[in-house]
Amino acid sequence: MNYGALETIAQSMPRLADTERRIAEFVQASPQKVLHLNIAELARQAGTSSAAVVRFCKRIGAEGYSDFKLWLAKDVYQGWNEKYLPDLGLESQTPASKAIHDMAEAVRRTMSALAATLSPQAVEEAAERIRTAAMTALFGVGASGLVAADFHQKLSRIGLPSSYLFDTHAQITASCALRPQDIAFVISYSGETDAMIEVADQAKARGCFLIAMTMAGTNRLCGRADLALSIPAVERVYRSAAELSRLSQLAAVDILFNVIISYDIDGAIAALERSMQATHGF
Repeated sequence: MNYGALETIAQSMPRLADTERRIAEFVQASPQKVLHLNIAELARQAGTSSAAVVRFCKRIGAEGYSDFKLWLAKDVYQGWNEKYLPDLGLESQTPASKAIHDMAEAVRRTMSALAATLSPQAVEEAAERIRTAAMTALFGVGASGLVAADFHQKLSRIGLPSSYLFDTHAQITASCALRPQDIAFVISYSGETDAMIEVADQAKARGCFLIAMTMAGTNRLCGRADLALSIPAVERVYRSAAELSRLSQLAAVDILFNVIISYDIDGAIAALERSMQATHGF
């Protein structure tokens, strides 16, 4: 693969079969759209078959469809880091039974990857620091913001001081008012969101201990953190929606919360009972 995908397709045109040429012409006309399609949908839209797509990929020198899409993505998104390239596989009229099976299998793989990636030592240290901090300030935007809000609700139920604000600018403002005795807990799957990097910088400037929940590997947020809770890189940053990354973050929060509760079972039960009675009138 010394040449780009589109240049290779153009050079290969004379030796392609009719079905393969239809695929090539579709790719040339809509390369960005192709990155969003799974193999069956590309075959459908190009008026050919999945087998023809596989043959086309091999004919131009790709090992398979996934390899071809990555090759094409590097053409379409020149200069992008690989983790930011699209990782999509959309298909029209997907049967619910297939969607259920595919998601259940993806969740199973994600949870196995989380168990292998998340450090027990890091979880235990995070639990101890949150339990003894004056306050845990939670930060996150988008899908990671939903995870931060969930963790805030959990900590509130057992009486541990915490804060979370949905507005991004309000989060940055709050980070400027942190104290050294507070914990800054920043959630960002990519670890590259500019607003969360600003939050991290402000928290560090205030002398806070910074915990980051972010994708395993190297990123700006992880580089600033005093303690990292690593989430497996289960999907690219560019995706149709944060599905598996959000699930792994929520599961990691549940794990951390269970460890926090284990330090004071009696106190946690009493606090949970009070909130249950207050909200449900028991």
